[in-house]
Amino acid sequence: MSYDVAVDIGGTFTDCVVVDGAGTRTTAKALTSYGALADGVLSALDTAAAHIGIPRAELLADTARFVHGTTQATNAMVTRRGARTGFITTKGHEDTLVIGRAYIKVAGLSEREVIHASALHKPVPLVPRSLTRGVTERVDREGEAVVALDETEARRAVEELVDAGVESIAVSLLWSFLDATHEKRIGEIVRAHAPRVMLSLSHEVAPVIGEYERAATTVVDAYVGPKVVGYLRELEDRLRADGLKHPLLVMQAGGGLTSVTEACARPVVTLDSGPAGGALGCLHLGRLYGEQNLICSDVGGTTFDVCVIRDGELPLTEEPVVDRYTLKLPKIDVEPIGAGGGSIAWIDEGGVLNVGPQSAGSDPGPACYGRGGDRPTVTDADLVLGYLDPASFLDGRMPLDVDRARKALATVGDPLGMEPEEVAAGIFRIVNAQMADQITRVTIARGHDPRECVLVAYGGAAPAHAAFYGDDIAVRSVLIPAESTVFSAEGMLTCDITHSATRSRTIHWPFACDDLERLQGDLRELERQVSAQFEREGTAVADVGFQRSVGVRYRNQFISLDVPLPDGPFGTGWAERLYDDFAHAYSSLYGAASVLTGSPVEIDQHRVVGVRRIPPVDFPELPLGEPDPAAARTGQRPAHFDGHGYVPSGIFDGSRIRPGHRIDGPAVVQRPGDSVVVPPGWRADVDARRSIVLTRVEARA
Repeated sequence: MSYDVAVDIGGTFTDCVVVDGAGTRTTAKALTSYGALADGVLSALDTAAAHIGIPRAELLADTARFVHGTTQATNAMVTRRGARTGFITTKGHEDTLVIGRAYIKVAGLSEREVIHASALHKPVPLVPRSLTRGVTERVDREGEAVVALDETEARRAVEELVDAGVESIAVSLLWSFLDATHEKRIGEIVRAHAPRVMLSLSHEVAPVIGEYERAATTVVDAYVGPKVVGYLRELEDRLRADGLKHPLLVMQAGGGLTSVTEACARPVVTLDSGPAGGALGCLHLGRLYGEQNLICSDVGGTTFDVCVIRDGELPLTEEPVVDRYTLKLPKIDVEPIGAGGGSIAWIDEGGVLNVGPQSAGSDPGPACYGRGGDRPTVTDADLVLGYLDPASFLDGRMPLDVDRARKALATVGDPLGMEPEEVAAGIFRIVNAQMADQITRVTIARGHDPRECVLVAYGGAAPAHAAFYGDDIAVRSVLIPAESTVFSAEGMLTCDITHSATRSRTIHWPFACDDLERLQGDLRELERQVSAQFEREGTAVADVGFQRSVGVRYRNQFISLDVPLPDGPFGTGWAERLYDDFAHAYSSLYGAASVLTGSPVEIDQHRVVGVRRIPPVDFPELPLGEPDPAAARTGQRPAHFDGHGYVPSGIFDGSRIRPGHRIDGPAVVQRPGDSVVVPPGWRADVDARRSIVLTRVEARA
């Protein structure tokens, strides 16, 4: 038997899915083990292997593909526990990270946080001024070296930083993406003087225009590097020691998989890689279902992540904000907020109940976990409202304590004069409203109508909430995948291996012939760089397909959109087609009224992506049976619904529901890793792929 395995580390749980040759899924979850993430991965593997009935070593020995999404880089940023990092830049620009740009005071903040202008401040630099050095050198905007590198200064800067105990050094010189000679030389000096120090060079990490963003991306790469490199190498070594024969593949934030070697060379690409897997899984499901407009919603233990797929296209953002740092890094446009199963309820200074963004995580976790947590969370509320079975949570491996949940809810209920059940209902309403608001921000606020979309809900907490936040935004239907609790991991098994290379060069409309010749030359050079990456991994270039694109924007705008290019030489009418494609993409993202017809555009960067296709795991279709789900019904219990109070609700065993079953609300479908809540006036249909489709069948009161 051959297996495909994917593991995704979340803020609360580490998720694992194993797919055998027949397409049968085996899922498992383990609490994320902070400080020893590899232990959580192996624990989840042990559970999956036990479900299959084989030892972990046998599972790994028969694994043909092992894919991993890691939060190590994100954790290092959020907790500020990255490496002690030094920064070298062009003399006179040592304060680049401190000064930043005008927007950095609000980058990454919620609307509520931005309102309090007096409390706004710039993010604390990852590199203190004492670990920043400037060196004499200068390259101009045309890529010409106008001041030679002072190598004596460069050596002194490296020696001082090493003596100060840095673990990483980031180097970002002015215009080095046009001529990297000086930056490369400083890299040689670092490697000769301190070969064990992590080195990040901006022309390798982010070879694009934008002094602050390029420097910030390079510094983040150096800051998270030692943690990511150490973790990935440790995990791959342990997996190989236990029997894994094939290379470990790592999920990238921009979509696609890469090797451990390439991920260690540019660790910043692993930021937020888990949510990327879920979005790619939704893209694949959309193709299977013939749906081009999807709202991907991932409710985990810590965050609620949203991505909108329009016209069958996955959105990329060129300047994502990660923990308040704006980076030059193509990343799937997933918008997170701090709302999940572990989100903590609290009372503000005005006596108002709030939920999140702080989370109980996996340690101590929600109060009902019985691991020492005493603050009320969304999971505690779900339990008290009757949506979770305390005896069957995580397939019975982790019983939940209702009394602890009520006691925690009382800590905020007593000051408000509310019973625990009232607090639970309030928490549930608040967090659902937050989720609906987040979807509104990435749909209606950008000119998209959620009523035209199918809402895909996944993550451990999504099935309990999806009908409610989906109802608030009036989506057509809610699709809950069969393995929704581990869907971000499962989505990684639909990905190809990808490598990319980018270069900045501004070309103004109308494009001259010599501009296009230079652009063609740049694209050929980028293709050679990508080919070299695949060759280092032992992949023949003949097995790689190349996709070319350019960043286009209206003149004097800051943000560009990635527009695909045709293969081969640019033919007649190429520029006009590019302009039309850009206008269509701009209209799709910002609305038809935003298009500035006839306004000049400019190309600000070029990209080549190499893709080695890997057949995605199968999502087999099964024949539909009778609609009566009586064989799966196990009884009933009271569950709370607004406007109804606690009402008797049918309870169904998720392992016994079959394609074709139809379940009318109020009901709860209990599956090994989640609970699907079907409110009154709603219906749940099990489709041929064992997904549960929720549809409102009664008009809202």
